[in-house]
Amino acid sequence: GRLRAREGYIEFGRATRTRLSEDVVIVGRKSAPGRAAGPARSPLALRLDLDFGDAFRVIGTGLDALVTGQLTVASADDGTLSARGTIRTTRGTYTAFGQRLEVERGALIFNGPLDNPGLDVLALRRLPSVEAGIELTGTVRAPRVNTTSNPPLPQGEQLSWLVLGRSLASASQGDAAFVASLAAGLLGGQGGVPITRRIADALGLDDVGVSGSSAIAGQVVTVGKRLSDRVYIAYEQAVTTATNLLRIDFELHRFVTLRAEAGAVSGFGIFYTRSLR
Repeated sequence: GRLRAREGYIEFGRATRTRLSEDVVIVGRKSAPGRAAGPARSPLALRLDLDFGDAFRVIGTGLDALVTGQLTVASADDGTLSARGTIRTTRGTYTAFGQRLEVERGALIFNGPLDNPGLDVLALRRLPSVEAGIELTGTVRAPRVNTTSNPPLPQGEQLSWLVLGRSLASASQGDAAFVASLAAGLLGGQGGVPITRRIADALGLDDVGVSGSSAIAGQVVTVGKRLSDRVYIAYEQAVTTATNLLRIDFELHRFVTLRAEAGAVSGFGIFYTRSLR
């Protein structure tokens, strides 16, 4: 059959129910009585051509957009649904990192399973001197996220302009730590030189990273700088709270370090460290 939408509105929220992957087997669970092995066969054969028209609005999880396009939805013998076609945004916005980005390009490309379309999305934050944004490619189940900018900038700078609206060079330590935490989570495992290393180089620091802390609960972003052969200063910022800590290490001896900390809990101590071989 054929179906054309003169006007439509869909609002959705973040899913609250976690679904197990299809290849997960629960030990001890028995199949329902009388259920034959193999996929169930649907008594209905479906083939439907969908036209979204030019007044179909989609809202949810940060997206507010008008979409258009055509899809052909069909059912297989086992009842699974597949789709062919493309849904595109005509205009819209996407809210991310506390910023409202303009959707410059947005498409869901269906060429198989209905629940795993391909992605081709570009959302931008336009500033007087820089356009910075996010490119989303891959599929819904395996998305790939990259930052982009015009003019071209290093990834750390792109993320800083996107989130802070200014360069890393003019960012405070707290802002730089926040950008580093986003970088580690958003772009951390995508190959090449780690983006936290690039941010450290851009700021003239020796260390930028995300890890646990003995003084602050939960994950923290740490930025550090060696001031001399014996003096190292570090700033820690909690990822999920406003807690922060300033730490100074002074090397008294090859194995002995004096440490002073100032923050929610301040103190100092002497540490003896020696590796055992």
